[in-house]
Amino acid sequence: MSSDSPIIKSRAGELVADSVLVVFALFTVFPFLWVVWTALKPEHLALNPGATNFTPTLESFELMWDLVDAGSGGTREGAESTVDITRSGSPVHLYLFNTLFVAGAATLLSLAVGAFAAYSIARFDTGGMPLRVAFLLPILIPPIAFSISMFFVWDALGIGNSRTAIVLAYMTFAIPFAVWFLTVFFEGFPEELEEAAMVDGDTRVRAVINIIVPNMKPAFFATGILIFIYSWNNFIFPFLLTNDESLRTMPVLVSTYVTSSDLLVSPMSAAIIVTVSPVLILAYFLGKFLIEGMNTQTGID
Repeated sequence: MSSDSPIIKSRAGELVADSVLVVFALFTVFPFLWVVWTALKPEHLALNPGATNFTPTLESFELMWDLVDAGSGGTREGAESTVDITRSGSPVHLYLFNTLFVAGAATLLSLAVGAFAAYSIARFDTGGMPLRVAFLLPILIPPIAFSISMFFVWDALGIGNSRTAIVLAYMTFAIPFAVWFLTVFFEGFPEELEEAAMVDGDTRVRAVINIIVPNMKPAFFATGILIFIYSWNNFIFPFLLTNDESLRTMPVLVSTYVTSSDLLVSPMSAAIIVTVSPVLILAYFLGKFLIEGMNTQTGID
């Protein structure tokens, strides 16, 4: 078979593409694997990247727990250092609860509000192009640009330093994303099906709920997953809008291991794993819905 054969060229192209994907995957996963490797090291070897002769240990996770739960302060002595463990008395599970609560609430509320807004834009061209551009702006502008004004507005409304403040802050970015993402799906949904339902006696709202929503589950799942991941990983809003440790989230907890005089690598690595693991589990079990939502405009064949 000639080396110029289309079959050989096709296989060579696939091999190159697969090789590029493997290299990219390794490049993407390597930082997390490094964090896992560091978290399994004894505390005194955490800053020694060449250390390989050690017994894996959960000492980093124990230290992370001590640093967070030691409300009365104190010290923990390692093999080569003494670490100040004076921290808030907020337990790790409270940080996890806060993260889950604000991310879940922001996701559900943003999907509900964003779906109605997207439907209005797709079906009636509400606001025209200016409104679509207005929804795009919060996505393009860095969150820090809104944080100061949010702080004063939420405080004036009496909801400052609360989970509600964090949820509303997340929604200022999640709703525009949901609107842009869902508008595409609503525009691709056959309008004739809605009209047929309304001819049968349904109101427009019932037609949307009974006809469109069930057939757009992949789109809602995909949008919801992306909003949830964004909200779960957000650092700037919980950090700037709250001053009560009992209201803060896991990304903020990770940042507390960077002090003015030290970088607590071991507990930080453990905290990163605890923070990232729920999102990885979510992506693993719901990833197929994300792919379906990205690849299809509607659930109708």
